[in-house]
Amino acid sequence: MPQLDRIIVFSQIFWLFIIFTAFYTVLTHFFLPKFIKSLKIRRQIIDANSTEILLMAKNTLLKQNLLKKFLLKDLELIKNLLIQYFNNLVKEKSYANTTLVDEKISSVILNTLMYCDLQLLNAIVVYPKVLKIN
Repeated sequence: MPQLDRIIVFSQIFWLFIIFTAFYTVLTHFFLPKFIKSLKIRRQIIDANSTEILLMAKNTLLKQNLLKKFLLKDLELIKNLLIQYFNNLVKEKSYANTTLVDEKISSVILNTLMYCDLQLLNAIVVYPKVLKIN
């Protein structure tokens, strides 16, 4: 059988070793450093983007908390003023013209609908005119 001929086998093993060594040297010397460099650059880009995203998320969360704090403080102030005004109306038993209050409440509700969420809107207690508080 010509596949097992001792004369041919040694030359085939020699050329296999030479070609494998050359191929291995070219891969490790030229292509592997470029591949590793691209992987390192990708990792650096991913790390930079993730730190930037975390910083942006942290800033956004701080701004949201600050806005929520200001809105809740202002809504609490409005609530206290309205309660005080309606208590004064009930104490005096004179149902004065409440159109100014109605206009302010409608503007607050409009702004709340446009710029706030449903939780803040539900925090406003609004009584109709026909309700007579004793």
